[in-house]
Amino acid sequence: MDIQEYISSGVIELYVLGMLSEEEAAELRAYARQYPEVKEAIEAYERTLEQYAELHAVEPPAELRQQIWHRLSSAARPTPSTASAGRVLRHPVLPYLMAACVLLLIGSLVLNILFYTRYQHVQQQVASLQTQQAGLQQQLHEYATALQVLQTPDYTPVLLKGIPQHPDLMATVYWNKSSGEVYLLPNLMPSPPAGKQYQLWAIVDGKPVSAGVYPVTSPAIPVQKMAVIKEPVQAFAITLEKEGGSPTPTLSAMYVMGKVNG
Repeated sequence: MDIQEYISSGVIELYVLGMLSEEEAAELRAYARQYPEVKEAIEAYERTLEQYAELHAVEPPAELRQQIWHRLSSAARPTPSTASAGRVLRHPVLPYLMAACVLLLIGSLVLNILFYTRYQHVQQQVASLQTQQAGLQQQLHEYATALQVLQTPDYTPVLLKGIPQHPDLMATVYWNKSSGEVYLLPNLMPSPPAGKQYQLWAIVDGKPVSAGVYPVTSPAIPVQKMAVIKEPVQAFAITLEKEGGSPTPTLSAMYVMGKVNG
C-alpha cells in the first residue's frame, strides 16, 4: 500500500469533517495506529481547521450581543396564553443559522483544498507521462538508427578481440568509410569500475586517434555513436581510462583490439 497516495486522496479531510462512513472511519483509525504518517496527517489537518477558525473569527458588535441576549430573555418568559398549557421556551434560530454557515464555509474550504490537491496530482501524472513518452520516442529513434547501422552494407564491421590479458572480452565497431561515422557495440565488455570509462581509439598512420568515450552507465541502446573518423584506419582498440577520457591511450589498460580488413 502506498501510504502517501492514501493520505493525498482526500480521505483525511473527509474523516476530520465527519463525512466518512463508520466502516471507512474505522479503517482510517486502524491505519492511523499502524502508520505514524496517517496519524500526523490527521492531527495536522485538525490544527489547520483550528487555525483557520481562529484566523477568521469575528468579534460581534456590542449592540448585536445585547439584541441576542434580549431575544433570549424574551423567549424564556412564558406568555399568558401558554402558561396554562405548560411552560414552552422559544429557541432562537440565529445561532443555528450561524453554525450552519460556519459548517458550510469550512466544507467549501475543504472541498476546494481537496479538488486542488487532486488537480495537482493529475497535473503531475500528465507531466510524468509526457516525459516518459518523449523518452520512449527517443529510444525508438535510437533503435531505428542502430538497426540501420547493423543492416547497412556501407558500414564495415570490425571485430575487436580481447588481448591475451583479457581473452574473453569482445566488442564490435561499425565504420562507414565514406562518411567517417563510427558506431560501437560492446558485446562482451564488463562494467567499468568507479571513476573509469572505456575509450575507443582509431589507429591512423600508426598513431592513435580518440574516437570518444563510451557512457559510464549502460545506455538503453547498446550501439553507441562515436566520433567521426574520415582518415584511413588500420585498426581500432579500446582502453580503460579515467572518467572523461584521456588525450593518449594507456597501453597497459588496453582491453580489446581489431584490424580493419581491406
